[in-house]
Amino acid sequence: MNKISIKYRIITFFLCSLACIATLKSMPQDLFAEELKIGIVDINEIFDKYDKRTDLDKQLKDAEAEFKKEIESKKKIMIDLNEETQLLDLGSESRNENMEILERKNVELEGYAKFAEQQLTKKYKDAFEKIYEEIVKEVDSFGKEKNYSVIIKKEKPNLQSNQLSDLQFKIGIRTVLYNSSAIDITQNVTERMNARYQQEKAKNASSE
Repeated sequence: MNKISIKYRIITFFLCSLACIATLKSMPQDLFAEELKIGIVDINEIFDKYDKRTDLDKQLKDAEAEFKKEIESKKKIMIDLNEETQLLDLGSESRNENMEILERKNVELEGYAKFAEQQLTKKYKDAFEKIYEEIVKEVDSFGKEKNYSVIIKKEKPNLQSNQLSDLQFKIGIRTVLYNSSAIDITQNVTERMNARYQQEKAKNASSE
């Protein structure tokens, strides 16, 4: 009886397996592909090709140039004052006054240089966050419009590193090792963002 029972179970399992295989073969081959639509996007490439990023970079460089100009102006005042001071008699009241002024101006210069660095760092950080948020929002909008199931971030391979830890980090953040160009939406997103930005830019220019 035990042998018959085991044999019956084997036959039942075999028939069920055949039924499952037949069912899978009868299903459309692209059913799962239709249900799961995957996209790939290179955020770094969008950063590089986004027109707004280019304009923001120019604004930030202009602001940096203004800070440097002000710092150089303050340095020149100190240099001129120091040269004037060196011509005065040692221990004279006017020389001592100039020395005190130089000390104050040096403290002011150091404070302004630190302030300028903090301001520039904040400006660059705010600009980076703003662009990133716009890219994420556009990817989200594109994905919903085109009925994507998931959109995955990818990076171009760049393994040049001086430190092993840097190399390990770059390898660790790689999320996509291969993808078909057919699912890469990077160019689509970039073109949409640039088109919208140029429209906004033209509208703002006409209203001025």
